[in-house]
Amino acid sequence: MRTAAELMATVYRTATMEDAPDSAPDTVIVVDGAGRHRWVVGPAGCGPAVEIGPDAPVNALSAVPGVLELINDGLPAVLVVDEGRLIGLLDAPLIKTELLRALEEDGDAIGTVMDGDWELYGEPVAPVEPVRVRCQVCGTVAEVDEIPVSKMLCPGEPSHLLIDSRTG
Repeated sequence: MRTAAELMATVYRTATMEDAPDSAPDTVIVVDGAGRHRWVVGPAGCGPAVEIGPDAPVNALSAVPGVLELINDGLPAVLVVDEGRLIGLLDAPLIKTELLRALEEDGDAIGTVMDGDWELYGEPVAPVEPVRVRCQVCGTVAEVDEIPVSKMLCPGEPSHLLIDSRTG
């Protein structure tokens, strides 16, 4: 099993929440004023800042609920974080390649992971701070646990949607 630290890229771009692009040809990690990782931007748009520890095997990502779906939906990368500090990233194509390699090498192990009989090594951690979003229609600011990527309703006026609205 190859770890995140063995496979991670150490060259990446960061942007503040105010300067974050809506999409980017490469991976951009968006940070807030305190330097916390808030979301990731790539060619398919924005996605949550999913974190994995450097000692965690990359194939353990298959056991984290929702991660494979996020990658298939365009999440450009998973962040490799050591004691709260960003040290690298695993881009989505590399994660897919590693999962296929692990499946070919030891299909039973991946099948076991997929079936729920697994043990995670390291701590893949989602951001603990809520993301603040502003309704583009009425201006209401809401705190949410993830970037609104689907039909998330505005708390000020439920007929409005919080789609891709961000504020600092």
